[in-house]
Amino acid sequence: MACPLLQLPQELLHTILLNVGPADLAALRCCRALDRFIKHDALLFKQVYLRHFVREIHPADVKDDQPIEDWRAALERLVRFEKIMSSSDHSMKLHEMDTITACVEFLVKSAAAKGTSLNINLLGRLFGIQKNIDVLCNSSLFNWPSPPVSPLGITSLDRPSPRLRTRSQSDASPPLETTPSSRRNVPAYSPDPDQVHIPYETDENERLSFYSDESLPIITAPISSSIPAPKSGQQSAKLHCLYGLPVQHLPRSRSASHHHNLRACQGNQTHPFARSRVYDLRQHTENSLWGPFLSDGSLSVDWEKMEALTIILAHNIRHFSDKYCEPNSILLPRRHEPFAGATPYSLSLPPTDPQIERPLRNVSALQDPYNITGVWMRVVCFLDYRELFTFNFSEDQPLPNLPRPPLDTEEAIRFITMKLEATRIEPPGEGDGERLPVVHFKGVSTIALPSIDPNANSQIRGTVRLTPEDEVRWTTFSVFHGEERWRSESIQMGGVQAARGVVGYWFDKDFDEYGPAGPTSFWKVSNDLDYDVTPELHIG
Repeated sequence: MACPLLQLPQELLHTILLNVGPADLAALRCCRALDRFIKHDALLFKQVYLRHFVREIHPADVKDDQPIEDWRAALERLVRFEKIMSSSDHSMKLHEMDTITACVEFLVKSAAAKGTSLNINLLGRLFGIQKNIDVLCNSSLFNWPSPPVSPLGITSLDRPSPRLRTRSQSDASPPLETTPSSRRNVPAYSPDPDQVHIPYETDENERLSFYSDESLPIITAPISSSIPAPKSGQQSAKLHCLYGLPVQHLPRSRSASHHHNLRACQGNQTHPFARSRVYDLRQHTENSLWGPFLSDGSLSVDWEKMEALTIILAHNIRHFSDKYCEPNSILLPRRHEPFAGATPYSLSLPPTDPQIERPLRNVSALQDPYNITGVWMRVVCFLDYRELFTFNFSEDQPLPNLPRPPLDTEEAIRFITMKLEATRIEPPGEGDGERLPVVHFKGVSTIALPSIDPNANSQIRGTVRLTPEDEVRWTTFSVFHGEERWRSESIQMGGVQAARGVVGYWFDKDFDEYGPAGPTSFWKVSNDLDYDVTPELHIG
């Protein structure tokens, strides 16, 4: 008996199938004739795809003249992604990190830059479930290696956790008070900066099979290894960074795992582990430019570094703002929704007043693809140098391939206003991404909070360019009395003109192996250089 649906005009049948969910299209393959109709309806895959996943596609990402197979493959890939994220099998998800990472990156990059986004809503729904938050917690930061056991059977867990002297913000020694001469008479120490990964174990016989052989032809790869690839830690860390709401407390389901129960001793908080990673000077090498890059000279972003930076910066900013800032202070970045601001060109600020006369700029806003000119708010964190030195160069040092112990202390924090202006544009050089030019900028850096630190006031200059992987790289130099003193290397989270802001490391411009160094972040608050940033504080 012929399928009744096939008796309908093709246009009407097409309209009916548009209202079928992407995953439910597979069930319609029970009929060979209906299956043949679906396969040859070129427009159906495109329209179902755009209706359920990406209504807001940038023309540069997906073009109307794409071949049928691309739309079909894209739909199948995202259906597979939703199925993976709906599973309760954490081990399986770790083995599907390639699929998860590729789909999340695509959905974020192709989301609507302004207004409501179907893509961001979908990701927010999927990652609003605790079992999927666990996917964000699979980097080496969350798989802390077990401490070595002494001949007496005593581990470092039996000794008190190193908690350095906690100081108030006012008596913290800023990094500018240290001099090269005060750091020279120290023992040489240059261990291998590589970190170890202890991934979750998985039954090698497990398979991912959401669709049967008779269903919509979605390719499913078997899980062939009992150990996830080392890159899964980097992938998890990148997803955590894009997610944008750093996990400040370890998930309960993970705190009692067999990896390391030291996390339970720290009250399940992640910031001591992130702080340990951020202030471990072994990770800073010339090949990594002392920035958030891998130490292989490739300028590929080290997302595990970025993850630690975002966790510690979020903790420090929240700790400070709870004490001193009004809830909607201009000092605070807007990161209230998962994946918000991680889309290219998502930065949306009020336009400058056309009625006010302004001097001609060397580089117009239309020429600068990174939208540099304007006012930026910057945060800089640092340890007292004595604490930093003790942490990195005391006698009780870990093995070269093991991390330092969690660091539970209070850092100093400075909020700084930067007024930047793009000054010159040049073609990309060797080792730069070729899609966009290199833009030079200059400006002034002025302390906003606390106002007692005049060392934070300086001239500033730098460049913005693309890395070979098309990440947006910011390099800044703080200039005091005509001499460069501090440098920073950072990555703009989310890409070109993303609202999320810029995250990285500041350090001595001469790459001093003894430091100091620390985390920094900045985000744009106005396109108008005359904008007055007045902090809203409550001192009590």
